[in-house]
Amino acid sequence: MKNRLVMGPLLTYASHQNGELSDADIKFYRERMSGVSTVIFGPAYVMENGKIANGQLGIHKDNVIRRLHELNQIARKMKVKTILRLSHGGRLCTDYLADHQEAIGPSQLAHRRKGKKPTEMNDHHISLVSHAFARAAERAIEAGFDGIEIEGGNGHLLQQFTSKQANHRIDRFGGDVKQRLSFSLKVIREVSQVVRNSANKPFLIGYALTPEESGYQGIMMEDAVVWIDMLINENADYIHLEADSLLAKSKRHNEEEVSLVPAILKHVKHRMPIISGGNVCTPAEAEKAIAAGLAMVTIESALIADPKWVEKVRKNDEGSIKREVYEPKRLYIPEKMLMNENEHFLR
Repeated sequence: MKNRLVMGPLLTYASHQNGELSDADIKFYRERMSGVSTVIFGPAYVMENGKIANGQLGIHKDNVIRRLHELNQIARKMKVKTILRLSHGGRLCTDYLADHQEAIGPSQLAHRRKGKKPTEMNDHHISLVSHAFARAAERAIEAGFDGIEIEGGNGHLLQQFTSKQANHRIDRFGGDVKQRLSFSLKVIREVSQVVRNSANKPFLIGYALTPEESGYQGIMMEDAVVWIDMLINENADYIHLEADSLLAKSKRHNEEEVSLVPAILKHVKHRMPIISGGNVCTPAEAEKAIAAGLAMVTIESALIADPKWVEKVRKNDEGSIKREVYEPKRLYIPEKMLMNENEHFLR
């Protein structure tokens, strides 16, 4: 690897209605990925009813493979490794479904007050979704990716299963902290089987995890470390911690105030590679993240504002790094991305 920097996943809101990469997507990534060692693309929805935004990338049908392969060829020429984040939005998808589609979730609980309630998933739904993740991994292999990352955080379907706020089930996929990870483990196992059968080179399987959520009965750090131990036993290749910042304080820890990511790294003790970033924007922040014990550091907003961030850091030219977007068209930032992701540009 050329360095320990990863371009983290970003919604560009620019993909075609059928989930296929657009020219705008490709231009956006080509402008930014040459400096990092790895890019995580996505989140890519694995089923038609798994979309969380218009213009989201899909990996739900074979017709998306061709352009993803084209993107991977560009990355290869830049000596960049590529990972595709696989996602199903679950109950977050209610606003983006066609009339014939149904939103699904672990329980019949809406994601916001007065929101539309999803259909509680039965065994058939669970089999369909886990198979869709496995089939999406197979497409990712065919498209030339070096790995996939399963979205188990950010309020998406797999996190909904792990959260008592969304999961009131009394079967094997609900209940105590370990059982609430059962659906994620089912997905991981089906994906792993596909990788063993289909990949002809090393292929990574990562898992993205949000270690804490706000609200009564929300996920706590104590839950997250139990799941991390289970994921280590499952032989996942790495865990991606989705945290607001490297030193974000736990809001719901049972004991003294602690910083989430350092506390989890201390618990893991290098038993598995952990990646994270939490809005890293400066070289000093990246160095601090590596020193804290992260295997790799994700950067997102910094690369949106300045596609040559890594190259400038390498040349000790930090003073010329742009921290705000002044000419979005010249930077190949899709217009709808600007409209939806303004928080990335205010620092």
